[in-house]
Amino acid sequence: MLELLKPTAKVLLNSAIFVLPERARRLYKEHHELRYWRGVAATMRHNRSQQEHERAHYEHFFTAFFGLTKVDYAGKAVLDIGCGPCGSLEWATEARERVGLDPLADAYKKLVEDDRQQMTYRAATSENIPYPDGHFDVVSTLNSLDHVDDIDATIAEMKRVCAPKGRILVIVEIGHAPTPTEPHRLDESVVERFAPEFKPVQLDLAGTGEDHNLYRSLKHQVPYVKGQAGVIAMRLERV
Repeated sequence: MLELLKPTAKVLLNSAIFVLPERARRLYKEHHELRYWRGVAATMRHNRSQQEHERAHYEHFFTAFFGLTKVDYAGKAVLDIGCGPCGSLEWATEARERVGLDPLADAYKKLVEDDRQQMTYRAATSENIPYPDGHFDVVSTLNSLDHVDDIDATIAEMKRVCAPKGRILVIVEIGHAPTPTEPHRLDESVVERFAPEFKPVQLDLAGTGEDHNLYRSLKHQVPYVKGQAGVIAMRLERV
């Protein structure tokens, strides 16, 4: 009986939070984002082995998963939106510039306490990226696009700061009910929001496994059922 009540209670809680004033909703969202990353970072603090494991995970999804290699990042400027604190771009040692952007970036830097990190953390929103037009050769948002406040404004900014011959990498959950931390319900049509400037050269869909791990679902190619929760991954290049 308790297991049946939990999903209902979660829906009721989320509904209650959505009617709170904007500032209260934002504080709730920030609290839960930090609580999640605090748990992840705790396994990495002063643990070189776990740090390398996390960075190998990011390297796979920035390279092999999208048919790229580290050579594709050599001499390039890379922006990772919704970066988290775990060094998402530390593996890209050949890159010219590595920037992780998130409104909570200043708080993230304190979680891992890894003085070896070479990437730059920039505290800013994805709706107002503080870099000039065409500054980045690669712009990514991995498991973060449904977390932003305004998806269309975020996509417009991603396109703006992406270089004329640049590419955009996206992994995002689709088909889930909105929550205070993931306030948007997306579907396969999200790819169309990057048109006409960008077109997909790689597009993958997967269902979500029982553990709700999007990356594992993509790796294991969990079958996707249209209209149900899943994950979409796309590599887009400028037309």
